[in-house]
Amino acid sequence: MIKSSSICLIVISTLISVNTLSARAEKLRCFVDICIDPSSVESTKSDIPGAPSYPVRTMIGTQQFSNEKLQVQMEVNCNSREFRTVRVSEDGENWSNFDPRWTLVDRSNSYLSRLVDFTCQLAIE
Repeated sequence: MIKSSSICLIVISTLISVNTLSARAEKLRCFVDICIDPSSVESTKSDIPGAPSYPVRTMIGTQQFSNEKLQVQMEVNCNSREFRTVRVSEDGENWSNFDPRWTLVDRSNSYLSRLVDFTCQLAIE
């Protein structure tokens, strides 16, 4: 009786952890080495020096799908297809400023192009 109940607990805990992982995976979209959380994307006025006067898309992402130690905050200008990294956090809590220069993204099939397209197509509530 004790053996079967402990086996049941192991199976249940495994199922719960697998479901949690799959829900987490659905939330992230990866573009080569950048993974963004679509729920973090918003249209906002940047408070970074040199930012455009109109709203940009701001998003939070990780450098790799399996590594959440390095988080980045990015901004995308959908109109002129520009992209920049604004802040970087190595522990997910303490942000350090990044060189906030805009990078023009071409329309070829580069990962930045896909990242910009995906971010610009997301509906923002």
